[in-house]
Amino acid sequence: MAFTIESSKQILDDYYDLTQPTYEDDIQLINALEYLIKETNNPEYMVELGGWYYGQKQFDLAEEYYLMAAKLDYNNAYECLGYIYYYGRVGQPDYEKAFHYYKLASDQGNLVAAYKLADMYKNGYYVQKDYPKYVQIIKDLYPKIQGATNTFDPVPEIYSRLAKIYVEEGNEDQAIQLLLIAKEFQSQRLIYSQFFGDLTIMKYIVNDLYSLIQFDPDYMDLFDLYYALQKPCKVAIEILGEDHIIEAKYEDGLFFICMDDKNYEDVDQFFLKAKINGEPLSTQYVNVNYIEILD
Repeated sequence: MAFTIESSKQILDDYYDLTQPTYEDDIQLINALEYLIKETNNPEYMVELGGWYYGQKQFDLAEEYYLMAAKLDYNNAYECLGYIYYYGRVGQPDYEKAFHYYKLASDQGNLVAAYKLADMYKNGYYVQKDYPKYVQIIKDLYPKIQGATNTFDPVPEIYSRLAKIYVEEGNEDQAIQLLLIAKEFQSQRLIYSQFFGDLTIMKYIVNDLYSLIQFDPDYMDLFDLYYALQKPCKVAIEILGEDHIIEAKYEDGLFFICMDDKNYEDVDQFFLKAKINGEPLSTQYVNVNYIEILD
């Protein structure tokens, strides 16, 4: 088909409304973004295409488009390149490059890059370990993120880090409140995003929360399964009036999770791959009915 700027933008809008894009939908999206990049030289489209490749774990292509946008001094591209090099997505971690790009983004007010810089001071990556500086950066970010309403603002990431700091300072009540807010915020984000990194953030939030409060199986929500499914148990969830049984169990010495005759090797794979009516669990209203601890 012949592309125009308007038709390409419409392809983007239509694609993001799809719950199960096909291979043909993916190819059309890529072609539309490539056309928009060529015709507009807009770095937003470069990062958008790079982000799609990142989500597909095609990190070399993600890097290519992020670098293209970075040459145009696009803040989000700096943040994305920081992730590429921090996690070694195209080889070994390169903390010098990661620090460079996170610093460029942070200096322009990017809050995600700022908390990642804080992590580098905490861990001593490229810079000398400086835990007090880590704490100060995270505490300084807290007022900047309060009142955020966009589900992709880094509220869960900053609140969960601050919660750990509060635990260390003996303020567990405040830590619990921050984690509860972070969990709710992240659950809303996961309605729209099945990105593996967002699922991992939720797992850490849930586990941190239940290190501070008693787990009560009578008041579970979907994401509490990150905690419950670490041990043998049986759970019934209800979606659109239909029950589905989830079991975490040992069989022949192997631990796995089973739902609707499909097996998953662990809770990460369960949340990443399990679907009901063709849709990820996190995008649907799920009622958790009960839990039974198995021997």
